Amino acid sequence: MLSVGAISFLTPWVLAGLIALPLLWWLLRAIPPAPAKRVFPGVRLLLGLQDPERMPERTPWWLLALRIAALAAAILAFAEPVLNPRAEDTGRGPLLIVLDGGWASAPRWTARMNRLEDLLDRADRTGRPVAVHLLTGEMPGDNRLPFRQARDWVERIPGLQPSAWSPDRSAFATWLQNADSEGFETIWMSDGLGTEGDDTFLTALQAQGDVTVVRDAYVPLAVTSPQFSDGAIRAEVLAPTTGARPSVELGAIGPDPQGIERVLGVTRVLFDPEFDGVAEVTLDLPVELRNRVSRLTLAEDRSAGAVALADDGLRRRKVGLISGAEGGEAQQLISPLHYLRKALEPSADLIESDLANTLNAAPDVIVMADVGAVTETERDALVAWLDRGGMLVRFAGPRLAASGEGQLEEDDLLPVRLRAGGRTVGGAMSWGAPKTLRDFPDDSPFAGLSVPAEVAVTTQ
Repeated sequence: MLSVGAISFLTPWVLAGLIALPLLWWLLRAIPPAPAKRVFPGVRLLLGLQDPERMPERTPWWLLALRIAALAAAILAFAEPVLNPRAEDTGRGPLLIVLDGGWASAPRWTARMNRLEDLLDRADRTGRPVAVHLLTGEMPGDNRLPFRQARDWVERIPGLQPSAWSPDRSAFATWLQNADSEGFETIWMSDGLGTEGDDTFLTALQAQGDVTVVRDAYVPLAVTSPQFSDGAIRAEVLAPTTGARPSVELGAIGPDPQGIERVLGVTRVLFDPEFDGVAEVTLDLPVELRNRVSRLTLAEDRSAGAVALADDGLRRRKVGLISGAEGGEAQQLISPLHYLRKALEPSADLIESDLANTLNAAPDVIVMADVGAVTETERDALVAWLDRGGMLVRFAGPRLAASGEGQLEEDDLLPVRLRAGGRTVGGAMSWGAPKTLRDFPDDSPFAGLSVPAEVAVTTQ
């Protein structure tokens, strides 16, 4: 390679053709020999004729310079000029190319593969054996690195794909310490994220030879799982403390009523100058939209870390609470809905009204605590709501027992028929001893919990 300033020529011997340009100039400028004179009487007939086109005695200087410049440009082109060339590898030994291959490498994977192809091409020109290893893949077999010709690896580049997890550098360092190797040079294509095992990893590579770390200017980002807090969706965007972008767009994705995925909400995450690696995000959406959110995504990143799936904890169901008891503020603690309200408030949107208004709010669940008889109009509306997929939960009590519903015949709004009359357990005229709770079966969600001995049923 011949370098002239910022330009280098990969085939410098072609430039020898420039030496022939002065000779070519002289040949084009040469005057041809004068023609021989022969007397021909018939030429007299041509005297006085005018030729509209006259041929110049010699080539114009500007046309000659243009031809010479075109030929010089062709010679320079065949010499393969390169602007600001990178220094070629001078080594001739084995070369190991290590790629992190984790989720942080996914957004610019095509650029990384182009860089890998360039490295393999340079190694092929120098005849170096090469081994390529993804730190997210399996360890090489036979306790040795698979060194082969660089052109063989070029054919395998389309099969290299990033993984959704982080690279395990410590595991490769441990494998390398026990591997059968006689030394090699290493090029590490890093994703820019540090791990606890980086020191061990670099030490193991440096023990085999020189190590070159290659990384681009891209800064990977990640988003944590969304949580519901204070009436809004909250999450965190994680990024390195240095080199982070000024801002990034975060979107909430979910299906519309027709089942087609849409962007339900968008917010802009700003990284202030005192950014410590964690940026809090808040998305305030209506209940109908919030319950449809299936995931949060960073619009400018395409990786597993830039997507956070939402579970049922993000959805707050509408629960209607209806009680047959009436009382003022002083009787709230003895209200049938008191403990239901306390249990459901952290995870559901409560609707406390009469049955007609509750059904108009389209609740997911209706809880009726000790509600006796219902009117025919309310019954028809409630049955129609159940047929559309609603869920009704009923708690029995004195009012339901006194109404007589479901005791003499089956009721559509009760799961089973209610037994008529009361039953006292444990008295002189009782039918048996007070009943205790039995152990939870193995397939129960309460399996493994101990049953308190003081809990007993004395009246049914």
